[in-house]
Amino acid sequence: MKRLLLLLSLLVFSVVGCNRNNGGTSTEAVPAVVPTFSTRELPVTFTPAPTVIADTPTPVATTTAPAPTATPINFDETAVELRYFIPALNLQRRLQGNVASQIIFVDETTGAALQRSNQASVLLELQQVLPQLTLETLPEGCDTCVYIEYMMPLSGESGAGWLQDPVLLASIENIMAAVLGPHFPTGTVVGLRRSASPYAPAHTIAITAGGTVWQWLATDAQIDAPLAEGTAVPNLAAILSQLPLDTLSSEYTTSCPGVPVETLYLNQGGSATEIQIACPEFTLPTTLLPLYLALNNALQPKLAQIEGPARPPAGFPLDALLDYRRQDGAQLTVYYDGLTVARDAVNNVYTSTLTSAEIISVTTPLLTSGVVQPGLATFFTTEESDSGAAASRLLVRSVDGVYDARWTGTETAVADLDTLLNTLIATDITPPPTPEATPETTETPIAAPTP
Repeated sequence: MKRLLLLLSLLVFSVVGCNRNNGGTSTEAVPAVVPTFSTRELPVTFTPAPTVIADTPTPVATTTAPAPTATPINFDETAVELRYFIPALNLQRRLQGNVASQIIFVDETTGAALQRSNQASVLLELQQVLPQLTLETLPEGCDTCVYIEYMMPLSGESGAGWLQDPVLLASIENIMAAVLGPHFPTGTVVGLRRSASPYAPAHTIAITAGGTVWQWLATDAQIDAPLAEGTAVPNLAAILSQLPLDTLSSEYTTSCPGVPVETLYLNQGGSATEIQIACPEFTLPTTLLPLYLALNNALQPKLAQIEGPARPPAGFPLDALLDYRRQDGAQLTVYYDGLTVARDAVNNVYTSTLTSAEIISVTTPLLTSGVVQPGLATFFTTEESDSGAAASRLLVRSVDGVYDARWTGTETAVADLDTLLNTLIATDITPPPTPEATPETTETPIAAPTP
């Protein structure tokens, strides 16, 4: 702290010195003259006031000491250096911040390095938090433990060990991922990372070419042992073989405030691709849906361990292909696996199953009719029309995203949907039989045997 104050003092001294030297060209000191009259008596002209000449004393021979020379500040000097390791994941990242509030972020695995300026708040927070940490000794052979090292040369403080603070774990992972991107272990062929949300910390799943499945939360001080691909993500090879890589976009996003940003990583045939996703329920195409659902389902056991509120369901289910809400209150939802759920106006539920051919025959005419449009232009509007009448709403998932429509009155393009919906909700509901009451019986106590 004393050294920081000294550096700040030297900085102020050098700035003030520069300002004085820039005020004129003469270096000779001129004695200040204090006027003996009131400033109110000065003439209203630009004529300088007469100079008062003081008696000049007899000069005394003195030895003048040389003026002190200010030591320049080394703005490149390191203020904080932090290293972050998870050996099992081959994760090795570090940040190094200097006196000029610049931070260099380095991924030691890939060699990527990026610099960010104006990071004073980050550096200040690290300097305050790191010395207060309690770092346990890393257990021998624990390559799944999170290990950190830090150094603060200006204060002479340093530390190293097993990091178990969930808040700082999440913070370090977040800042590293925000600058360097998500980390996926060497050899990953498919991975998905979600940033933090009000319902879960940042979390990642990665599947390597050898069939190893890693899953971890940003708050984990020790990550779980890997799972086998066949157990965690069944049929992955078949899903990847049907993935049309050349048709995929680099991002599938829409305006969904408060939802986590996601990164889908694909490395097929040695070519790595990262796809940005936001609000997957409303953006993912049918081509990408099978892979995303497989990764999402594999993460559920891990996410179920998190304490806290569950994420509320989206207005369009992730695994749905079509959702039709008619203005009379009836609803029809067709899911990816063919399950079809209908609800009447009083919320009675009816189910059926459609084949792949039947799903295509229902959705394709809607997409070619022009009644639905991309971009969710109408989905987030109110349910009533400008006249106050209830509106019908339709969402359809296609090969390039989600289309939607909203209208009042009759729409001929959805005639087949109306027929299907009316057929399902007309099905009689047979209530389950009420179990007959069993007459109560009085148990007769068994007498103890006579000895």
